[in-house]
This record gives sequence, C-alpha cells and structure tokens, in this order.
Amino acid sequence: MENGENIKLVEPDVLQYTNFRVYLRDYYEFKKKTLPAFSLRYFAEKAGLSSHAHLKLTIDGKRNITKGTVTKLIHGIGLEKQRAAYFENLVFFNQAETDEEKHAYYEQLVKSSPRSKLHKMDKAQFRIFREWHHSVILEMVALKNFRPIPDQISKRLRGMVSASQVQESLNILVEAGLLVKTANGYRQRDPMITTDDEVQDMMVKLYHQQMLRISANMLGDLPSQERDFSALTFSIKRQDFPNLKKHIQLMRKELLDFSAKPGEGDDVVQVNIQLFPLTRGV
Repeated sequence: MENGENIKLVEPDVLQYTNFRVYLRDYYEFKKKTLPAFSLRYFAEKAGLSSHAHLKLTIDGKRNITKGTVTKLIHGIGLEKQRAAYFENLVFFNQAETDEEKHAYYEQLVKSSPRSKLHKMDKAQFRIFREWHHSVILEMVALKNFRPIPDQISKRLRGMVSASQVQESLNILVEAGLLVKTANGYRQRDPMITTDDEVQDMMVKLYHQQMLRISANMLGDLPSQERDFSALTFSIKRQDFPNLKKHIQLMRKELLDFSAKPGEGDDVVQVNIQLFPLTRGV
C-alpha cells in the first residue's frame, strides 16, 4: 500500500532483458508477489521440470540448461511467438562459450523483435564495434580542415575503406547519435559509446580483434619513422598483476593529454597496449 492505493505490479517483459537468468528471477519474484502459493517447486512442476533444485541452480548461474528445458520453460511461463524466440536465443547467447557462437545468437536476438532492448540499444553500436573504420571516421570529423567528402576520406584512410563505406559509416554514426549533421558537414555530439553490461565484453573483443589485425598490417606497410612497435617480456609476482594493470590504465589516461582539441588535429592515431600472461598459473 502507498498513499492508500494499491501499487499495480507489472509482469516482467522478456524483451527488456539481456540475461535470461535475471528474467527468470524477476518473473519468479513477480509471480510470488501476485500468487502467494507460487513457489519454485510449483514453477518447476508447471514447466514440466523434474527438479525445482535444477531451476534454482539455473537462476543462480550455477547450471546451464538444454534446448529441451528451454522449451519447457517457454511453455511454463506462457511465452509466445516473438517472446518465445527471443527467450530461446537469449539463453543460448548467455550460455555461448565461443565468440563465434555469441555473435551468431546476438544477431538473432537483434533480429527477433524490433521491440527488444537489444534491438533498440545496439543495432548501430554493434556495427561500430564490429567494423573498425567507424571509430576512426568519428575522430576524423574533429580534424583540422576536415571535409565530408567520401572519396577524400577514403584516400586519407589509405584506401582501406571505400568511398561508399565511408558514406555508410557517416550515416551509421548519425543514427547512433555520435555525429550530428550540420550545414557544412558533421560535428561530434558525444564521443562516448556505451553498451549494456551483458554485451559489452563481446563488443570490446570485436573492436580489439579488428585493431590487432590493422596493427599487424601496419607493421609491414609503414616505414619505421611513422610507427612505434615494441614489446616487453618479463617475470612478475602474481600478486603484482592487478597493480600492473592499474599502471597501464593510468598511462592510457596520460596519453590522452596529447589529444588535440576539435578542429586542431592533423591525423588520427591508434595506440594498442596489450598485457597478458604467457604462462599458466599452477
């Protein structure tokens, strides 16, 4: 009760979730509040599951489920059509073990319903992370004497991106709200790209994989005076690894001091810093 009026509870909509376990938890809590007799045991029986303990372990993230169990849960909850397809793809997206599997299920999720949270939030952003040139063109807009002519932008990118890809990229950046079209061309609105936690790791991986491939090509294509490639291999105490990560993070922030103000930059550069153990802990 609040101010003498009943608070109307709304059943969770699976299309607004990016984690099927969180959805199952919220659905269970909703049913328990609206039907006092509702329990995990009742939920499991309604779905035709042999054990409510398995259901609890699934919600707690301690056990995965099979396609057969997914079908039973869809029936037990009463999901239909788009929501049933979305829930099934969401389960396998969350449980995917390889990047390839995760990408495949992610794209199915985005396509499964135009009303889903993932579709609204990440359709344009997914392409920005998957195709490296979008982030570069976003930075190029702030360069001195930038002209929004696709052919010229393509040439400045060493022909690695075609003029038609440049124009498409500009359209995508506008759609994502990162660029604003002006009378003379474009301007940056907000250079920060944010994603939902559930898909952030996948998108970051996509971005770094692209940049690592570009980096490998540049090693052979650029003369030494136009690049700096170096590496260190050394031993550390395992307890010092978190501090080493923090040191690199601070160094990245210091490098941003070299960032030119909008309209003053001449070129866009890429700095890649990788830290990873070469040996496996025992």
